Amino acid sequence: MLKKILHEPLFHFLVLGGLLFLFYSFTERNEDTQDKIVISKERIKQLVSQWEKNSFSVATEKEKKKIIEKEIYQRVLYREALKTGLDKNDDTIKGHLALKMEELVFNTADLQTPGDEELKKFMQKHLDKYREEQKITFTQNMISEGKDPFEKSYTLTAFEATNIFGQSFSDRLFSLPVDGKTYKIESDYGVHEVRITEKPKPRLKTFEAVKQKLIDDYLKQQREEKNKKIFERLKSQYSIDIEEQ
Repeated sequence: MLKKILHEPLFHFLVLGGLLFLFYSFTERNEDTQDKIVISKERIKQLVSQWEKNSFSVATEKEKKKIIEKEIYQRVLYREALKTGLDKNDDTIKGHLALKMEELVFNTADLQTPGDEELKKFMQKHLDKYREEQKITFTQNMISEGKDPFEKSYTLTAFEATNIFGQSFSDRLFSLPVDGKTYKIESDYGVHEVRITEKPKPRLKTFEAVKQKLIDDYLKQQREEKNKKIFERLKSQYSIDIEEQ
């Protein structure tokens, strides 16, 4: 039972939240009150460290003074903004704070790298993601006045066809059947007469060739599922009333 609790994402979140609370309680003790702003040594050290990391240089005393002045400037205006209610119904502020909470709450659970058997099961459920890129063989002839018709053969992937003839041409090309008929397709160059000669089904790649991608995709799916569970638990703490439009 204890082992199960220790592996729960919400447990990790609560522990992390507690640690962050203690950290901020320690580093920001005796700081801002209603009528007082205090820039602690810990905060100055944090600000200078971040500045040096971003600028790839060591801050001079003059630069440190500017860093502190900027912090005071932001704190004062932030306080005044809260007093006037500028934080209410502001989509930019809500989005920024939501993003900060995502960083704090989500992606906190440790995920174990799956074994080969688990990966093979995952691969079987998503076969289309691990096939070779489809290729199509076709002939095309530009319909141009005053020019003799010619026929040229290509074997291309959708990506290659898009680069040569454009997106709309490629989309239409890969929708055509192998039936011996000639179809007209427009591109940026003009109108083409196209005939599909071969359209084999993409082969499945070998397990070893896609193993690392399988691991990445598997862990990404696990992460998304765990994050969703964390959010649903947080959401369940609120009563949500959506008014009818």
